[in-house]
Amino acid sequence: MLEALEWISEDLSYFQTDLNTDEEKTSETAERTIKHPMHWLVNKSSAYGKYFSGVSQSKDQNQGKLSPLMKHMLIYYYGGGNITTIFSLLTNQKDCNPVTVLENIISLYPSNPMKAQMPQVDLVNYIASHFALSCLSTNSPKLAAFQDLQRLSHQFPKEKQRCLPSALFLLVLLFWPEEQDTEAEKEHKYETVLFAVEHLHKIYDKKLKDIPPRKKRIYTHFFLSNGTGFEKFVHKSKFETITKLLSISEKRLKWFSGEVWKMPAMSKLLKCVTGWTEDEKVFLEGPKGMKFHIPALKTSSVPHNNENVTFYLGFTLKGPVAYNITVQM
Repeated sequence: MLEALEWISEDLSYFQTDLNTDEEKTSETAERTIKHPMHWLVNKSSAYGKYFSGVSQSKDQNQGKLSPLMKHMLIYYYGGGNITTIFSLLTNQKDCNPVTVLENIISLYPSNPMKAQMPQVDLVNYIASHFALSCLSTNSPKLAAFQDLQRLSHQFPKEKQRCLPSALFLLVLLFWPEEQDTEAEKEHKYETVLFAVEHLHKIYDKKLKDIPPRKKRIYTHFFLSNGTGFEKFVHKSKFETITKLLSISEKRLKWFSGEVWKMPAMSKLLKCVTGWTEDEKVFLEGPKGMKFHIPALKTSSVPHNNENVTFYLGFTLKGPVAYNITVQM
């Protein structure tokens, strides 16, 4: 059952549906026999954790009396069993206080994770829980320092082909360079990011090798923002606060036409990065003039000529993608 839930979670972390944007225009496919697959996974994971925890899910639970298995199952019950259910806490806030839930999840992990040598899956969920919590409460006492999570990520397998896709995705977030970094720091971070992206591409291509190009799609979880550490990223759920006054049809139209990117609130929320196009490919400049290819979410948005461009960066389980590519005048 655990393996089945993790397998479903991985697929949804790539391809979950988003009815408000134009990313999922092919959503009327066979998998829609389950109308809301993410909600289905959240409910099944919670039921799984509740059934096997063997304890009552009361708020005043004595952590000291819980066995490691009970804690693991409670993490599932609260929604911390995989990155899909963890990030769903950012969009499904009607039935619970997501800050309290995420703090409960984090408190069920070892108090000193650096010494605990957690399995890779647990490391992924622990770090992802911090990213989710940072989106809701940067002042939470349960929120670990960003640098501590960077150090903790060194416990991921050194051979990147042994890393889970979700681990590689988190490495890209953790080590995406910042403007105040020294050249040596940027070079080290880019090396980590490029290795992670290379393997994310391989896994994605393998996963979709039998899918026709017109049906291939990818879900964007985070976007680059103007900040450092956790504040360097914005979860896609934040967009809902910008478009909440629009009807579903208006949202779809604005996403499809690209008008949503021109909304003033959006330009304040996201960081506009500069790059260039070459042979209809988009590039960023890395340290020492290194070329970093950033695939465009829409290939039709890439200018045919070689141009200097600006764009927004999205982060997917395929790697970074370019949004709203605009030629600099």
